[in-house]
Amino acid sequence: MFCRRWRPISTAICHQARAFTIAIDGPAASGKSSTARAVALELGLGYIDSGSIYRCATLLALRNKISDIDARHADLIGLISHSKFDIRILRNVWLNNEDVSKEIRCADVNRFVAEIARDAGVRAEVLKIQRSVAANAEKKSAAAADGTTPNGVVMDGRDIGSAVFPNAELKVYLDASAMARAIRRWDQMNSARNAQGKRSEEDGAQTEKPAYPTVEEIAREIEERDYADINRAHSPLRIAPDAVVIDNTNLTFEQQVHTISDLARERMGIPRKHEDSI
Repeated sequence: MFCRRWRPISTAICHQARAFTIAIDGPAASGKSSTARAVALELGLGYIDSGSIYRCATLLALRNKISDIDARHADLIGLISHSKFDIRILRNVWLNNEDVSKEIRCADVNRFVAEIARDAGVRAEVLKIQRSVAANAEKKSAAAADGTTPNGVVMDGRDIGSAVFPNAELKVYLDASAMARAIRRWDQMNSARNAQGKRSEEDGAQTEKPAYPTVEEIAREIEERDYADINRAHSPLRIAPDAVVIDNTNLTFEQQVHTISDLARERMGIPRKHEDSI
């Protein structure tokens, strides 16, 4: 449901500016990335999963055995600043020309990413990367524009509307209960485990299935991550004053995508498209 109303902006302003930025924020496992990606595809905009950049930074720390951020702060900042990040709209995340899409979602990264993300130096370095990657995505979107819709970018994260793009044309805050988010994450992990098991069976390999956390354990991890994100000193998780808040606990994936896409269309001065948008 909506917790805030939005103000439509004039058609003239949208068409004159030609660039359109959608900032989607929210807590862990609220569906930001999958929703933002689908919205970008529907509207023909560029897409950036900013959380993947923090996960890549966390992977860099783990691979280089940096467990104490305070003691090896400069080392981690150097690694991040000299790395190449490529976030592609069809889910792939590349770090230094290596596809790390699956590795950045592993349990070790999940446990350590909040520690990395709270560091002010890391956030400052990632902010540069976010804006650079977003600018490149906007250029690609502009090249593909058909002249009837603005070029632009959709970016999701935890401080996009409040810190990265405070002047975004549309800001959305996606939320859901901790248990609903835990169930979704467990379903994702279970699907990935089943897919891996099927591939192993087809290859004739005998592999022991790794132990996965329960839904209750995931819910506790999510609540701990929420607390860390809300209470960190630098760029904490906040709802921007002008954001549209959508609780998607009881919404279908299609409903939330259609709702955000139609909100964007209204602000672009384009007619709404979907009957199921709220």
